Amino acid sequence: MTEQEMNDFLESIGGLINGWKTDDTPITDAGFFSVGQGWYPLLKDLITDLIALGWDKQVCQVKEKFGGLRFYINAASDAVHNRISEAENQSYEICEVTGQPGKLRTDIGWYTTLCDAEYEKIKQK
Repeated sequence: MTEQEMNDFLESIGGLINGWKTDDTPITDAGFFSVGQGWYPLLKDLITDLIALGWDKQVCQVKEKFGGLRFYINAASDAVHNRISEAENQSYEICEVTGQPGKLRTDIGWYTTLCDAEYEKIKQK
């Protein structure tokens, strides 16, 4: 999924609400997410599911940390928080760069989840 496709998705749902500044304009730019494009489909599915669970679309931060997805929101139901945890766990099996199956890599100076091809590119540098 490209950045433009993610932007189009965000537009189609009316954007997300900045959980820190709720009076700001809706978030419709994928640049808000501090993750690689390989996780965009994971985020799209997560956001779609959360909205179906009654989530208010307030998001505080979305980033990669220690090789996994972090999706921070304000208060929500247990079902919403459980779905977020599920997506965060799934991120350890999806390459953040390509979206292909991947695994957590810990031997290249930082923790990151990559497919074999992206891992080899980094190891060759």
